[in-house]
Amino acid sequence: MKPCVSILLTLCALLLPGGTPALADEGEVYTALKQDVLFARTGLRLWEKEPRIAGPGETGMAYNMLASAGGLRVHSLELAVFTSRAPAEEVGKRMIHSMSMGEDVYVNQPGPYGDIGDERHVWTGGGDGGGSLVFLRQNISVVFSWSGENARALALARRIDQLIRTDREAAPRGAFAPTPEIVTAGVLEQASKKARITITPEFRGLGERADLRITILAPDRNSRVSETTMEGRSPPDIVVRGPRADSLSDTVRKRRPDEDGRFIVHIPDKVGPAKLTMIVATPDNVIVTKEFTVNVTE
Repeated sequence: MKPCVSILLTLCALLLPGGTPALADEGEVYTALKQDVLFARTGLRLWEKEPRIAGPGETGMAYNMLASAGGLRVHSLELAVFTSRAPAEEVGKRMIHSMSMGEDVYVNQPGPYGDIGDERHVWTGGGDGGGSLVFLRQNISVVFSWSGENARALALARRIDQLIRTDREAAPRGAFAPTPEIVTAGVLEQASKKARITITPEFRGLGERADLRITILAPDRNSRVSETTMEGRSPPDIVVRGPRADSLSDTVRKRRPDEDGRFIVHIPDKVGPAKLTMIVATPDNVIVTKEFTVNVTE
């Protein structure tokens, strides 16, 4: 192939609508999503400074927004960087099951939203009644809901996607070294119901332990769970609550996790195997999860 033809084909690939120039580098993934940069570039402002692990958790870090440029009301913006594409796709599947509502539903159709992300799901209430959207860009997922003019919300989604694709200050790319993971949750395979167990989870590639948010989901995925803050300002106890309201009646330890690296798990009060999920989030919105089972005994 002649050099000029090769260059022309390369330029065409980079300029295709919805294209991802960085994907030309095989093996590279997004390694972070810097929310401060993203918010500054888009005019978004935080209502509450501290984010939280969202919904069932794996959908990302949820940021409560005050408004966007132009007065659009963004209720919550969830950002997640996964170590591979597969977990990002799981977010889309969960959202379809939990948010299939409204008059207009677009699931990976070309239509008016086909240029947002490399996969997208959009729900609107018709007219300008607001809606919800999730889009994926390689190993990143973005979820938000809004009220106000739908055109403004979709323009915001396109802007966020553009920044992810083109702004390396907002969304750096490369290879995780090492790949972030929860090596072990540090929980015993068997424990008595309602027991309080001190654990020392082991992590790899997630940075400083004191900067992490960590939580554990109970089997029904609706149980109230506490989580650590990045700075450790709130009680760092990992609490898995049982179905009865009195399962957390005792006093829990109030030490920061970076003081001794330990956390406390409250075992559910239902006898039998309890399938739990530990979720860890970094300050740069990298999310990793690990499932494990505890056999709860009398």
